[in-house]
Amino acid sequence: MEGLSERYINKKGVNEGRIVLHSDLNNFFASVECKYRPELCGKPVAVCGSVEERHGIVLAKNEIAKKYGVKTAEAIWQAKQKCPGLVIVPPNYDEYVRHSRIVKEIYYSYTDMVESFGIDEAWLELTGDRHVKTLEMGECVADEIRRRVKRETGLTVSVGVSDNKIFAKLASDFRKPDAVTVLGPGNYESTVCKMDVGELLFVGRSSRARLHLYGINTIGDVSSSNDFFMRSILGKNGESLYRDACGANTSKVAKWGETQEAKSVGNSVTLPYDLKNAEDVHTVFCALAEKVAYRLRSGGYAAKTVCISVRSTELCTTEKQMSVDVTSNAVEIASAATKLYVENYNVNKPVRSVGLRATNLVNKDGGVQLNMFDTSHLTREKRNIIDNTVDKIRSRYGVSSITHVSAMKIDMLSHNATSFAHGT
Repeated sequence: MEGLSERYINKKGVNEGRIVLHSDLNNFFASVECKYRPELCGKPVAVCGSVEERHGIVLAKNEIAKKYGVKTAEAIWQAKQKCPGLVIVPPNYDEYVRHSRIVKEIYYSYTDMVESFGIDEAWLELTGDRHVKTLEMGECVADEIRRRVKRETGLTVSVGVSDNKIFAKLASDFRKPDAVTVLGPGNYESTVCKMDVGELLFVGRSSRARLHLYGINTIGDVSSSNDFFMRSILGKNGESLYRDACGANTSKVAKWGETQEAKSVGNSVTLPYDLKNAEDVHTVFCALAEKVAYRLRSGGYAAKTVCISVRSTELCTTEKQMSVDVTSNAVEIASAATKLYVENYNVNKPVRSVGLRATNLVNKDGGVQLNMFDTSHLTREKRNIIDNTVDKIRSRYGVSSITHVSAMKIDMLSHNATSFAHGT
């Protein structure tokens, strides 16, 4: 009996006949900056966040900086150690959004099946186009798109071609910049199987390290195992990883204008000062919960799970989550977040930043089963009345027209920390 990978190699897989592209604008932020600033030509350039606001990390770098070993998300001081002549420029998000839209319009001229994956990446589905029936034909379209983007915007793009979204993304990462790569049944054994398992989309550092402990080092190692073994290592994600490695990912490319149902709603913040105790953290959680709850209600959702992320001063980030009664109320979400923090972290240790996410979403109007002996729903009804009133005020006068007191506290603490830092 043929396994998933054997069926893929023999062109009998679940994606047979599909043509999917993944387009990735090369060094996007830095490329846009260099386009408008000729004086940067030939110099190593990095687009970086504000040092004053503690976002002093590399957001993007050009090819010259990359050759020095400069990496995205590393601190500016680290980047400058590798490249003393590195030119630092601030981000200009309006220009990046504008260029992203221009490039997307080029994609839309080929298909309405365009799914964004961030501001600089997108999948395109060409399946069903009578002019594009094979991966080779898809390669021709991809090369045409590559040339058009370069000619019409001055930017370069790498395009991957495959029969599924996972391998298309793998292909666009394979050769950069300004390149087209095809990965499919024809070079699955010779190329795909030899790649490190960490190259696959959604395989993070911790999963990669865990897989290596079990001797799973390459994509071929994953496809040569089985879904039961992979599940024993990574749980449900392991089973998905096995299918991805075998070319059996069947996720569709969303149609232009098609809205995907939200899976979670979240916010995070890095303040100009460390959060020194549980009270500081609770204050921030209250402010974040206010935003998360408002977005939940605006989308018609309520959450059954609250998840927090905590980043230490050593830049180590961990996450914890807990189930809650179905809610879209800021007080309840913030209370759950604070409970998670107090029960799972050292409250006396400073924290650099925190994040809050509401997940496991349900339709807000779907109804909730109440316990007849529990009167907490009476308090919830009062909170819902307040929430609805606040939403009406914001709808009429703007989101910032009414603010939770925690946001004011954060502004005051931030001002005091900044004043102290500047000696005023």
